[in-house]
Amino acid sequence: MSIEINKLHFAYPDSDFALQLPTLKLAAGLTAIVGQNGAGKSTLFKLLLGLQPMQAGTITINGTSGEQLVGSARLHQIGMLFQNPDDQLFNATVAKEVAWSARQITKDRTEVDQIVQKTLAQVELQDLAAANPFDLSLSDRKLLAFATLLATNPQSYLLDEPMIALDWHSQAIVLRIVKELAQAGHQIIVSTHDMDLVAANFGRVITFDHGKMLFDGAPTDLFAAPAIMEQAGLLPPQIMQICAQLGDTNVYLTPDDYVSKHQTAQLQTQH
Repeated sequence: MSIEINKLHFAYPDSDFALQLPTLKLAAGLTAIVGQNGAGKSTLFKLLLGLQPMQAGTITINGTSGEQLVGSARLHQIGMLFQNPDDQLFNATVAKEVAWSARQITKDRTEVDQIVQKTLAQVELQDLAAANPFDLSLSDRKLLAFATLLATNPQSYLLDEPMIALDWHSQAIVLRIVKELAQAGHQIIVSTHDMDLVAANFGRVITFDHGKMLFDGAPTDLFAAPAIMEQAGLLPPQIMQICAQLGDTNVYLTPDDYVSKHQTAQLQTQH
């Protein structure tokens, strides 16, 4: 699984913004894309999904040119969860929402029913199958939107701020599913402002600023580069912010990481 981008240039009319990516390869697994609003994250997602026409450069998705992927062929390769779930919900019931997505990849009614049951169970909405989507809480609507994407089961998942509006339990559901997908060989690309999410769960983070890539590497290396963080308008994980106020400017990804590093340091001191 891979997405390869070469000599990409995209500009909006009557705007000084331009997305410029000379080369970028996105492999299977978990990748976070971060940056301020207007940095180019959503524009990249729209280009990958085919919602914006290419202007210059090439995008290859799992060995096939993005421009050649149309209809069900694109659905099998790539899909997206939008930040606002209401942008992709339009059916009368929860079950019908998932069934509509499933019918885009198979016309077998038995298979569609199986996909609906399995997917709603994954996101723990099976007891709400007959409910109107717009009677659900915002958190449950977000889970339902995610379920409609899971129903098509693409090779590459684009998730735009997947944790926004989710309660704690729903966040745990999404994280569990995302990690299972990555372990199964799917490509998961997440656009987010949540550095705690990135620090705790991602091995690779790409940082955008005004349409250009500033950084591509491990979260630990990003958080150890305050100049890049400042330029991109990012704050480090909360544990690092707290420690910085106490005079400790070391890199910590999570509270557990902080405890582990200090315990190790204490043991080394004792010996």
